[in-house]
Amino acid sequence: MWPTRKILILTPHGSEEGLGFQALLEALQIQTILRQVSADEPLDLTSLMGAKDEDFPDLGPTEIVYWPEFEFENDYRQWGESQGLLQESVEDFLHRLWEQEVILPVFESLLQEGRPLLWELLSEAGYEPSLLWYGADRHWVAEQGRGLHWVVSENWLKALVKDMPIGRQFKRWFPEGDWVISEAFVDFYAERENFRYFGRLQRYPEPEAEESIYRSILLGLQMGVSWWEVKKNIRWNGNAIERDRGTNREECFVEEPEYVEDRWYS
Repeated sequence: MWPTRKILILTPHGSEEGLGFQALLEALQIQTILRQVSADEPLDLTSLMGAKDEDFPDLGPTEIVYWPEFEFENDYRQWGESQGLLQESVEDFLHRLWEQEVILPVFESLLQEGRPLLWELLSEAGYEPSLLWYGADRHWVAEQGRGLHWVVSENWLKALVKDMPIGRQFKRWFPEGDWVISEAFVDFYAERENFRYFGRLQRYPEPEAEESIYRSILLGLQMGVSWWEVKKNIRWNGNAIERDRGTNREECFVEEPEYVEDRWYS
């Protein structure tokens, strides 16, 4: 009988990124043991080895994922080597895990029911995205959807993989897309120079958060979310929905988006 997959996560003391990584694995239904230790901390086998059960013995971790601080072997990694455990850096693990996924790092202060706006737009448009997010209640939220897209915390991702590209590249429908802010409104364009126009929204009421929010809206449009879906899900927009009419600007319509996949039934 094969042992149950269980990953020992080695992180420095106080690592919030480690808690996020643990939440990610548990959303993927992978058992974990999180150890926050220093590089020279002696081995403590307490709780590493599970209960002894004759029918279903818990043999402890089957692999180790470690933070950069543990690149050079310490007592835990030496013990793992003696047990024949697979060992991998967290950066390499994430690149392998998300090789065929579309990874969308976002930094937003706007949350709709505890979820970032980009996740909300993609979810309402039928993409069924996954999520890894540090919630307003200071707990990690991790959910696996059926689609290929992962909306993840930008700060968390940068801390673990730096600026290296990760995941599957995707086609942006409107690579020249942009937005223009006026006194009371923000206009979204597929191509500003050629006046290919999505439409107009009221400005978000908190100026310091505007850029990250508009970037998420534009990214959703570039991925194939319709302008109608955007307007439907923007809750601060009031009655400004129809203000883009009569502008003589070409409205943009989107073909069926790329990479919408049902991972369970394909």
